[in-house]
Amino acid sequence: MDKHSASQQTISLNPVTVPSLINIAIKHGVSANTLLNDVGISPSIVSDPKATIKLGQLNALYQECGKSMGDPAFGLHMGSMTRIDSLNLVGSLIGTSSTLSHALDHYHHFRELVHPFMDFDVHVEGREAVISYSPSINNEITRQASYCEMFLAGLHKIFSELTAKPFKLNRVEFDYPQPEHASVYAAVFETPVYFQRSRSAIIFDAALLEQTLSGSYPELNESFEHQAETYLMELDRSKSVEKQIIRYLQENMGVRPISMQDAARRLNITTRTLQRRLKKEKTSYVSIRESIRFEHAQRYLVETTINIDEIANRLGFSEPTNFYHAFKRWADISPGEYRRNIRKDERQAMRA
Repeated sequence: MDKHSASQQTISLNPVTVPSLINIAIKHGVSANTLLNDVGISPSIVSDPKATIKLGQLNALYQECGKSMGDPAFGLHMGSMTRIDSLNLVGSLIGTSSTLSHALDHYHHFRELVHPFMDFDVHVEGREAVISYSPSINNEITRQASYCEMFLAGLHKIFSELTAKPFKLNRVEFDYPQPEHASVYAAVFETPVYFQRSRSAIIFDAALLEQTLSGSYPELNESFEHQAETYLMELDRSKSVEKQIIRYLQENMGVRPISMQDAARRLNITTRTLQRRLKKEKTSYVSIRESIRFEHAQRYLVETTINIDEIANRLGFSEPTNFYHAFKRWADISPGEYRRNIRKDERQAMRA
């Protein structure tokens, strides 16, 4: 998807994102009315959780806030200002979680109540935990460095709040070249930072995932979870069928095989109705599934050492050869070559 097409993509608002950006702009002397008019957002929809805007409008809002701050490291600094209480209900939910792993599960599941596209993957490599920035809407806009930096810096700040002390990272990696303001990264994350890696991620001791959190309150956490589920269901009902299918497949891809019949049951509609509604939205179940398969395949090949046969199985292919042909169709290169090229690029970056 090119940047123009991406900017026209419709996304759901939520009660956290836009008000937070407006507050930042106001603190730097920018009129909220002027800001919203400049990016074409009506003030009447800002507090409406069922409202939608174009991704390009949200991106323009972020960019205008960055300009108002006059800060090339806007994403990093905005992320470092994140507070658990600014996440509203989701903040209360993760703040009463029993462990960091438990908090991350909640954060991931209810991410759309916080932000329309910022998302992540968590996995363990030996004794280290890796949390990679992995936007749920993957295009030229959402992959911009400022969003990645905002998310990872924000997550680091939240971890410090949850553990009631500065959260120690082993290192931070970014998948783009080192910028001129590189010194800011080390100051924000307080750990070595590396660029031109295969992923953008924070890495820390895996044992910290199961550390008991001081704010743990199981009964209250369960109550918050029920409230969050209700809000999430309301948000899902206001979305297009395509977005509901994308969410369902993203949550289950690699966990269990999902058929079109499964997806239809999830939405409480017939398979024929699902096909008709997706056609009306100018897409299909197969094209959505293939897009998500490709995203997951790339992550498995880049971020893990899982063999290709197992990747094929996790993605629901009946035979490894089917996965091989599909990946070559998607990327014009075999999965093995793709992984080797990534490893080669990583070694060259480390020697640089």
